Amino acid sequence: MINEYSASASEIVSGAIQDWDRGLIVGRRSFGKGLVQKPYSLPDGSAVRLTVARYYTPSGRCIQKSYQEGDEEYSDDISNRFKHGELYHADSIKFNDSLKYTTNAKRVVYGGGGIMPDVFVPLDTMFSSKYYSDLIRKAALSEFALTYADNNRSKLKSAYTTVENFKKNFNVDDKMMNDFIAFAEKKEVKKRRRRIKAFRHYD
Repeated sequence: MINEYSASASEIVSGAIQDWDRGLIVGRRSFGKGLVQKPYSLPDGSAVRLTVARYYTPSGRCIQKSYQEGDEEYSDDISNRFKHGELYHADSIKFNDSLKYTTNAKRVVYGGGGIMPDVFVPLDTMFSSKYYSDLIRKAALSEFALTYADNNRSKLKSAYTTVENFKKNFNVDDKMMNDFIAFAEKKEVKKRRRRIKAFRHYD
């Protein structure tokens, strides 16, 4: 099972399973991250990572999506998939015939960035939106949660002695939600009141 956030090693494994006809891949087109990078240390203690190779599937498909349209287009790829309908309809994805490959059993698969599943599963819109997608893409959710846990570790450990207790009793209050919205805005995720209100129903 893969989706638009499946990247790197998960794509290599998915592509190999598909090309060798060892199973069916289910979900949505994967992220498209297949670069091999080597770090080089600099005198000031920092390092630079240079791309030295790309990952390919057994049939010869390049996993890495293209940088041809520029860095900004590359960074906005997930949002563009959302806008173009790719996350909801498999026929919104257009493949160039030059990117056509075949598996061992002669099934047609395509290259061009990411792994296209054999069985397409549309995005569940009940719990998703462009706002949520942007929060994930900018790592706002994970960074806020980690920062909150670091800043309140002693308080959380004393209030919730077990994981089960935390899951049952921890609540996101208005202050925390407002702090999160402000944090997301600093990461350039614009506040969307209606989507925030809708998600609060499921927290």
